[in-house]
Amino acid sequence: MEKMSRQLPLNPTFIPPPYGVLRSLLENPLKLPLHPEDAFSKEKDKGKKLDDESSSPTVPQSAFLGPTLWDKTLPYDGDTFQLEYMDLEEFLSENGIPPSPSQHDHSPHPPGLQPASSTAPSVMDLSSRATAPLHPGIPSPNCMQSPIRPGQLLPANRNTPSPIDPDTIQVPVGYEPDPADLALSSIPGQEMFDPRKRKFSEEELKPQPMIKKARKVFIPDDLKDDKYWARRRKNNMAAKRSRDARRLKENQIAIRASFLEKENSALRQEVADLRKELGKCKNILAKYEARHGPL
Repeated sequence: MEKMSRQLPLNPTFIPPPYGVLRSLLENPLKLPLHPEDAFSKEKDKGKKLDDESSSPTVPQSAFLGPTLWDKTLPYDGDTFQLEYMDLEEFLSENGIPPSPSQHDHSPHPPGLQPASSTAPSVMDLSSRATAPLHPGIPSPNCMQSPIRPGQLLPANRNTPSPIDPDTIQVPVGYEPDPADLALSSIPGQEMFDPRKRKFSEEELKPQPMIKKARKVFIPDDLKDDKYWARRRKNNMAAKRSRDARRLKENQIAIRASFLEKENSALRQEVADLRKELGKCKNILAKYEARHGPL
């Protein structure tokens, strides 16, 4: 008995078109019906799986899917092997690790979606840093600089103070000269002598030699005419002016010396106080260096 073959109707979707199966699949992909109960069961299984994972103590894994750093093997060559600078922030951002716990709690972006502007300074740092060779025989250019000791601080830019004129310094001196002495030391009709500001030149402070009086010449009365008496009055006035100027200068020097004695005592006391304070500062500095090392 000959079997009769019955031709079944084929779905037009599975009929291979004349222009190729791959092209037809790309243009008309198969769409399988999605049952609601299957989708609900899948969501339920996924939620149960997440609950199981959260309850079981597991080691957290990073979001980086590439090979880890410790799995890579680096070929070692003493001449060509070099270490390159790597920015820590960029490395943490690539592996999805926040730089600090506070940023992990308050960061509005997920670890994998960090803004591109945050890594821009790191790229600039990579381009500006020079590579340091690992071989001990080849010194690095950065190592040529003087090393910084542990307790040493980098010198800050200090504003150099402007020089102080010693003449403008006023030392508090409790000195009040006698008004009568000031009157004897001042020229009548001119400004009052001030021992705090008046300075004498080296020539004025030089000791003056003793002047011997000239021998008296006896002149008879019949030769003392008007010319003689005019010359005598002129010499007497010159001598008086010389004596007055000399006494004025002596009085000024005496008052100035009295003021300088008072000022010298005040300065000595101030220097003693400064030396005492300097000794305290040196002791504090010595204790600091003994504990934390030299500055």
